[in-house]
Amino acid sequence: IRTLIAQGEMERAMEFLGHPHILTDRVGHGKRLGSSLGFPTVNLHFPEGVLVPSHGVYVTRVRFQDGTSRPAVTNIGVRPTVDDGDRVNVEGYILDFSGDLYEQMVRVEFYKKLRDERKFPSLEALREEIMKNARETWDYFQNSQSAP
Repeated sequence: IRTLIAQGEMERAMEFLGHPHILTDRVGHGKRLGSSLGFPTVNLHFPEGVLVPSHGVYVTRVRFQDGTSRPAVTNIGVRPTVDDGDRVNVEGYILDFSGDLYEQMVRVEFYKKLRDERKFPSLEALREEIMKNARETWDYFQNSQSAP
């Protein structure tokens, strides 16, 4: 199971776990680049000891403290298009959501890896890819029996 998660094979890992791989963390502040592109994100970190999936973009569901949830597109990685660092970031773009989640605890459930993380030639190309990933996420939750 650990190997499957480390390789980003979330659907196979979920078969063995009986539930998706989960990250629970308090929403922190980022650089607000997602907001400037039209995709505000929740910024999270993997605590020590929590297995980090391979870098890439994932179909996820974000569960809030009040028990409600929303589909999300979540990137794990170093953000090569906008950053030159090596710090691993977790950024979730919650679909059809607006609100302030700073300092709130959220739970991110990882369902499927959409693609590896990669560097885009421009912010516009990145924005177009995020829109495509959002459509793929909607499709996943509309068509999947395993996704609540």
